[in-house]
Amino acid sequence: MSARLNYSRSSVSSQRHYDRHKRDKESVKFYKSKAWRSCRDLALIRDDFLCQSCLKRERITPAEMVHHIKEFKDHPELALVLENLVSLCLSCHNKEHPHKGPVKETKKRKRVRVLKMSSNPELEDEAEES
Repeated sequence: MSARLNYSRSSVSSQRHYDRHKRDKESVKFYKSKAWRSCRDLALIRDDFLCQSCLKRERITPAEMVHHIKEFKDHPELALVLENLVSLCLSCHNKEHPHKGPVKETKKRKRVRVLKMSSNPELEDEAEES
């Protein structure tokens, strides 16, 4: 029984890019393993394929990721422990790992200097006289 979700091409493409360029080889091997895929599927089934973070805020959102509560690299012994896994949507997963997302260039806002000016009273008097 396979409980895998269908992902958009852009989602799969960005995951491949992350695997190739940012994730270490040992982690890539783990996330491609049959043991991980089975455990991931069990977590999704347990959570009814719903993002648990959104559910806490009374929102129903399909889960796309299974997140390690205690990170895999810090606690490899908990990598396949169901209690250490939670189903999340992509948005909530990115909030858990903001450092792993794409770097967005921030545009500097141009500052506008506002000058408060008043008219020259001497010129006003001349204009009124004419």
